Amino acid sequence: MVILENSTTFDESNIQADELVSQMAEIEGGLHAMLEKVKGDTQMSKDISAFLKKRSLLEESYGKEMVKVAQMTAESFDKAHPKSGTFGDVWISMLKVHENIGNQRIKFAAAISDAAEDLSALSKSIEKERKQIKDTGIRYEKSVIDADASLEKSKQKFESTNEEWGRAVSQRNQEPTQQLKKNIFRSARNTAQLDKIESECRNKMDAADTQYKIQQKKTIQTHTEYYESHLPKLLTELKAVDDECNIALRYQLANYSYTFEQALAEDGLALDNDQGNGLRALITKIDKDADFAEFVRLCAERGGRIQRNDFIQQDNMLPMTTNYNNNKVFGVPLENLAALSEDMVPDILRKCATVVEQYGLNSVGIYRLSGTSSRIQKIKFKFENGEPNPISEEDISDINNVTSVLKLWFRELPNPLIPSQSYHQFLEAAELPDERSRVIGLHTVINELPDAHYASLKFLMCHLYNVQSYQRFNKMGAANLATIFGLTLMSNETRSQSQTTLHDNQRIAESQLQAKVVQTILENYAEIFEDE
Repeated sequence: MVILENSTTFDESNIQADELVSQMAEIEGGLHAMLEKVKGDTQMSKDISAFLKKRSLLEESYGKEMVKVAQMTAESFDKAHPKSGTFGDVWISMLKVHENIGNQRIKFAAAISDAAEDLSALSKSIEKERKQIKDTGIRYEKSVIDADASLEKSKQKFESTNEEWGRAVSQRNQEPTQQLKKNIFRSARNTAQLDKIESECRNKMDAADTQYKIQQKKTIQTHTEYYESHLPKLLTELKAVDDECNIALRYQLANYSYTFEQALAEDGLALDNDQGNGLRALITKIDKDADFAEFVRLCAERGGRIQRNDFIQQDNMLPMTTNYNNNKVFGVPLENLAALSEDMVPDILRKCATVVEQYGLNSVGIYRLSGTSSRIQKIKFKFENGEPNPISEEDISDINNVTSVLKLWFRELPNPLIPSQSYHQFLEAAELPDERSRVIGLHTVINELPDAHYASLKFLMCHLYNVQSYQRFNKMGAANLATIFGLTLMSNETRSQSQTTLHDNQRIAESQLQAKVVQTILENYAEIFEDE
């Protein structure tokens, strides 16, 4: 059915194009106007090609400089700080991220450079075809002009011979009013001579008339061939050339747009990805306590131990007691936290969302901007230690600290909010062709979620729905929130690291589908989570 509809649309488009070409054939100067249109579109292709070429040079220069400065910084850091602990490891990894971004930009520059070259070659080809059509059109126009000139010449000759014949007839039929004196006019002719002149003039007129009619037929035939055959053909050829130019131009612009989006997505994944290699994730790997312990060990290796007095008895030393309460909230299975709440919504999710809705709905870039690392860790520590009011007024003054803690909690869940076992079902639902099918598909897989995941997902989507309803102030619509939370709420643990490296395009496509899952749920929250 879809094929038939597309075919019908294609036929209707062709019919409309043919009608427009016919209209152009009826317009005076239509051929020259069409030639100017093709010329203008060709110039447009040249201008866009020039822009893409300049953009390519900028991106290539930026990429090469980024790679260069990242590599030089890494080399100098390694020489100056050969044993720098987790901080050094993270910093070298961050520089590697910048090197990857530079290489991605070089790749992007090459792609748009190819597009610029294609458009430049297209412009030259279009110009050549336009010149050929123009020369053919000028030749046909000249044949029409020559035919008109020949017809006018034949007409003038016929009119001249007709006037000459008319004078001869008038002179022959004229009766003298008086007896002319003999030999008074030397040119006087007798009746036979006048008859002969009249006959000769009539023969000339008949011959001119015949030639005029023959030339008239030729001219009509030339006009007919030009206006009914040659001109429509020339206009159709120009239309085809112009279509080729516009289609290629649209394709290259679409390709440029996709490549640009892909480059930005790759930069985004370099900054924050679900493999823990993004800048923000790398920073969390800095462990100052472990670095200090390693520092102490190295110092102990280089120097001897202090000799303590023998009378100090170890038994008299007070035992050191520690009561760490780690992983009480972060890194704990969602089911464990949900069991502590009557509605199965974890306390951290409810508290963070409530604070955001009370104080942060008008904050520009909410959930997109990151908070201060030290404040985030303090809030996390309070949650971990079960403090009744883990979010202070100081934290509320920068609401990004609260949103960053909530995102961090989601990222550290052992099994994501959208569970790994349901990952592919969600992506398959998001890939359905029309909006209605996607909503029904996602509604089905969401209803099959475990109770803890369902309750938390419903609560979060209700919260994000409220956030996006203030997008006039916070500039965070459903699409922006979906881009942030797509990677945060979903991860494919079955995909190996090697596969991720080998299939960058697939990884980007998956991240786009993840965002599509969240956006569809968010935009259709009331229908998907309908009250029972």
